[in-house]
Amino acid sequence: MLSDEPDRRRATPRICRDPLSDRPVFVAPQRGGKPDDEALASRFGDVSSGPSNWCPFCAGNERRTPADVGRVPADASLPWRARIVPNTYPITTGQPAAEATDEDRAAGGRHEVVIESPQHHDSILAIEADAWRDVWSLCRERLAIIADEDRHAWATIFKNSGRKAGSSLEHVHSQLVAVDIVPPVIRGELATLANDTAVFPRLIAAARAGGRIVSERGGLVALVPPAPRQPYETWIVSEQPEPHLHATAAEQGAALADLTRDFVGRLERLAPGSHFNWWLHQAPFARSAADARMAAGWHWHLEILPRLSEFAGFELGTGCHITTVSAEDSAQRLRDAAL
Repeated sequence: MLSDEPDRRRATPRICRDPLSDRPVFVAPQRGGKPDDEALASRFGDVSSGPSNWCPFCAGNERRTPADVGRVPADASLPWRARIVPNTYPITTGQPAAEATDEDRAAGGRHEVVIESPQHHDSILAIEADAWRDVWSLCRERLAIIADEDRHAWATIFKNSGRKAGSSLEHVHSQLVAVDIVPPVIRGELATLANDTAVFPRLIAAARAGGRIVSERGGLVALVPPAPRQPYETWIVSEQPEPHLHATAAEQGAALADLTRDFVGRLERLAPGSHFNWWLHQAPFARSAADARMAAGWHWHLEILPRLSEFAGFELGTGCHITTVSAEDSAQRLRDAAL
C-alpha cells in the first residue's frame, strides 16, 4: 500500500528559504482555494440577495467559520461585536512535522482572522469608535495568549483593506499570524537597535523637528517616516520603550484604535476610496534573559501603507521604492485633512 504521507507533506504549509538572500517563502497550497465575495455569493445565494445571506463574517453566519477563539463580549449568550477565528486557509500549521531542513520545513504557528464587525461594513470608519476600541482590546488579549505559547517566535496583526491591498473579502477584517521564525525585516530592525539604542527616540525627535508629526494620543505618535514608500505612509509609534503591544496599558490600546481610525479618515479625505495595508512590528517574544535584553529598547509600531501606486519591476527587483510625494508634504497634507 502506498503511503499518502507525501501528499500530506505537500498540503502542509511550509517555509522554503532562498539560498542567496535567505528570504523565507511560505508555501501554502490551501490558499489557492480562497474564495472572494463573488464566489461566496454564487455558492450561497447571489450578490443581489444581500451579504447577510452569503458572507461568512456577517452575524448569523457563524456556522460558516471555525469556532471563535476570542470574542467581545466574552459572554457567548450576548451578541458579539468582534470575534477571532482560525483562518480556513492558513499559511501555518499548528503541528509542524518533525522532519526539517534549513531550506524546507513545516511552517509552525497560528493564522487567525479578526472579524471587526457583525455588520457587513467595508471600512472601519463605519464602526463606532467604542466598538473599534473593543477590536484592538480583543487583539491585545489574543496576542497575550499567543505570547505564552512557547512554540511561537514572533507575531503580528495586519490588515489588507481593498483589492489593491490584497483583500479578497470586503467585510472589515484583519489577520493575526504567529510564526516560529523571526522575519528578516524584524531581524534587521533588531540589528539596527543593537548598534544604536537611541534609534527610536531619534526617529520621533527627527519627525518633530522636520514637521512630520501627523497626530499624537495616549503616548503614541503618528508620524510620516523620513523615507516613505508611498505617499502618506504613516507609522504609529510608542513614545516609550515597549517591546510588545499586548503588554501596553489599556489606554494605549485605545489610543491606537483612535489613531488608526483618525488616519483612515484623513486618507479618505485626501484620496477617496484608497486601499491600504497595515502591519504591527513588535519585538520577538522573549524566551530568555538575552532575548529580553535585546528587545529592551524596542518601541512597537504599526506601519500603515496606502496603496496609491503599483509596485513594479524596480521596486520588486531591488527592494528600493519610488514615491511622488515627499515625507514633509505627506505629513502636511495629512495634518490639513483633519476634521
